Amino acid sequence: MGFSEHIWMVGEGPWSTVVLVAENIPLPMKKGFGKTDRIDAWWKGPTAMVFYLGIMIIYATWRGFMEADFWIFSEFGLSGNQGGSAGTMAIEEGSHILSPLFSPLILPGEGTLGGPIPEWMWWMSPAMFILIFPAGFRGTCYYYRKAYYRVFFQHPTACAVSKPWNAYKGETGLLVVQNLHRYFMYAALAYLPLLSWDVYLAARHDGGTWVISVGTLVLALNVLMLTGYTLGCHAFRHIIGGGSNDWTSTPIARLKYKLWNFSTKLNEHHKDWALYSLFWVMFADFYIYACTMGWWTDAVLLGGA
Repeated sequence: MGFSEHIWMVGEGPWSTVVLVAENIPLPMKKGFGKTDRIDAWWKGPTAMVFYLGIMIIYATWRGFMEADFWIFSEFGLSGNQGGSAGTMAIEEGSHILSPLFSPLILPGEGTLGGPIPEWMWWMSPAMFILIFPAGFRGTCYYYRKAYYRVFFQHPTACAVSKPWNAYKGETGLLVVQNLHRYFMYAALAYLPLLSWDVYLAARHDGGTWVISVGTLVLALNVLMLTGYTLGCHAFRHIIGGGSNDWTSTPIARLKYKLWNFSTKLNEHHKDWALYSLFWVMFADFYIYACTMGWWTDAVLLGGA
């Protein structure tokens, strides 16, 4: 979009005034998928994001179905969980180093969280019961919307680059689900103490001994990165400070300002927290999966025999 300027003289004599009027005039742009006059390598960013998000989505889906008890996944699913074993979900060597993709661990038909699940749903992987919440939080996140709207929906592909669809019409129709972001955020906040408890269980071995292994540190760093991503969320920042007109009159007001300021500093790097935390969640799961398969050994760094 460009501007065309028009100069008008208002009044006569020494009291006349010059008025500059600008009107929008659409600039010509090449039509067709990916057509543009840009001469820089504009496609590198969207292409890298396609591969990054695509790999993360495929991996999480594959791991989520791996422990399910149907079709080919039965080779990995409940048949691998007999005798109290956690299959490929956790390293069990006197502790409970549980993959974040399966936390909290819901085993249908068993006690605690799995008990109320009806039998007709027992074929589902434990991850299927809980991934809807972190996936919903990320899927409706403002940064991820920008990323996947561009790379998967081509709205837009990049600045000044033609796209194959009509103009963006806002988050209407099916995209109204994006309004659930705040509610998914509440669930994401609840996950932080749950994942922190997993770190405690990973370090607290049978008999009350403390053992720090590589797996323990992997889980601890995962909690740290998810905390940075969640507390820097735009919705969280708005809840603790949005609409506030008073930052100083009371101790509560001053506390709100400190919390809002802390969230703002995290929000300034929200993109980095979003991308790095996503990678680390998947890496934490892969580390545990690799250890259960015997590819890697969870080395003990402190404590133990």
